[in-house]
Amino acid sequence: MRKYGLIIIAGICLAVLVFGHLHWKNISQAAGVEAREAAAKVKEKEKEEREALIESLKPENNKQQPLIDYLHYKSLTQERVIVSLGK
Repeated sequence: MRKYGLIIIAGICLAVLVFGHLHWKNISQAAGVEAREAAAKVKEKEKEEREALIESLKPENNKQQPLIDYLHYKSLTQERVIVSLGK
């Protein structure tokens, strides 16, 4: 009788471990999906903010803008900006 009790307790412990592992695996997968979605939202928001900044610095929209704003616009829209200053 004692033997059966130990087998039942061992079976219950094994079932708890297996189901606990499966539950933890599902939670970690869901967290991964949520993290990817959050990263995509942040990336999209940064892209929208960058586009809005470029639009606000566009020379066609702001004829009287300072030189620093023009250089900032160029640095955002071109891969390389060359500036030469003369006396």
